[in-house]
Amino acid sequence: MKKVHRLIKYAALAVVLIAAVGLSGCVTTPDTGSGQGTAGQGSNLPFPVLTPEATATPEVAQTIQPIVTPSPSATHGGQTLPWGGTAVPGAFVTPTSSAFAVVTQMPTMTPSPTATVYVLKLGSQGDDVRRLQRRLKELGFYFGSTDGDFGTGTETAVKAFQRRNNLTADGIAGNATTTRLYSNNALRARPTASPTPRATATPRINENIYLRLGNTGRDVTRMQERLIDLGYLSGSANGRFDSATEKAVYAFQRRNVSYSDGVAGPLTLKALFSSGARGTSTAVGVVGVSLRVGLTDSAAVRNMQSRLKQLGYYNGGIDGDFGSSTEAAVKAFQTNNSLRADGVAGEGTLNKLYSDEARSARYSATATPRAGNVTPIPKTTPVTTYVNVTPSPNNEYVTLREGHSGTLVRNLQQALKDQGYLSGYVDGKYGTSTVDAVTRFQQNNGLSQDGVAGPATQRVLFEGNYPVGS
Repeated sequence: MKKVHRLIKYAALAVVLIAAVGLSGCVTTPDTGSGQGTAGQGSNLPFPVLTPEATATPEVAQTIQPIVTPSPSATHGGQTLPWGGTAVPGAFVTPTSSAFAVVTQMPTMTPSPTATVYVLKLGSQGDDVRRLQRRLKELGFYFGSTDGDFGTGTETAVKAFQRRNNLTADGIAGNATTTRLYSNNALRARPTASPTPRATATPRINENIYLRLGNTGRDVTRMQERLIDLGYLSGSANGRFDSATEKAVYAFQRRNVSYSDGVAGPLTLKALFSSGARGTSTAVGVVGVSLRVGLTDSAAVRNMQSRLKQLGYYNGGIDGDFGSSTEAAVKAFQTNNSLRADGVAGEGTLNKLYSDEARSARYSATATPRAGNVTPIPKTTPVTTYVNVTPSPNNEYVTLREGHSGTLVRNLQQALKDQGYLSGYVDGKYGTSTVDAVTRFQQNNGLSQDGVAGPATQRVLFEGNYPVGS
């Protein structure tokens, strides 16, 4: 029995020794997250085991430090390490049976970049908007100015493009819209009706009819509609033969008949309504149009804004919206051009705006005191250099404007004085006082108020009625 007990004690002691030997050779490897075993040939360990001779790889920064003698007080983050020693914060410590321990620093993770979603929408500005507008214009969706200002006109064009290309028509140029817009597969705008004049049947024309300045009625309306079709007028026929209509008749006659007197007689009307009538791409006047605050996405407003910007009165976007800034620009233009500053762009304002005589924002007229309804002629005027104007060899009225001088201007001033629009002496120099007098004369006689004494103004001033025309 005693022999059996001794054998059991020896066996237990042997087990303890074997366990001690086995524990002394254990090695723990750090979790580097590499997923590859590099412990050696035939190793099945999932993580690398480094020896003092190992070299740290670029992916994981590792340092080799001597093992400190185990101490019961060694801690790591407030916890006692089972084998003792000093821990490096943020690192895994690998105990080994050798004289060194491998300290593996955790790799620094690079944050993933966040994708930036960039869209162009109402209110956006800059070169990207300008590029967008140019592309929309190339495809036939946009007709405004490529000013880099995303206004309602640009928004409307984007919506039209989106509808045409089966995209969500929200007016916002996001990734899907711009990708399609700049691709070779972008669908163009559907073609519109040709602006070339249509052939019309020649109406029955009374041989005794002569349409001239001051006439009204159905015949004038039909004539204006045809002049608009041919491009000589813009706007809407109003049945009133005003100075803009007269200019259009003059322009048509110069291009289609052998004479030009601004009176639409039988021969002029026959040529006007014929299928061979020659049109033009530049209108000489505007009729039947009155632009005011509240209009939106209007082609007529866009054209007006563009002209106001060209003259230096307007700095906003060419968006077709008649807002407060557009109204202020119209008032400034009217004030500087001796027009009634009501902020409404009627026929008189628009015809002056599009004329060569339109004063820019840089012009500053000198105010002249007025005595009642009479404008005195000062001894001196702001104009220092005058151009002498001679009569026409064909006995036609010669257009007179500020800066002109000579006998024709003297006759004009005398007629204005005789009718109570000027006072003082006649000097034959077309200065600011003469401009003001002509403007008020035009206003009182239903003419375009531009301060320029053209054929229509002089005909009313000198004759009071009109000779029979063509």
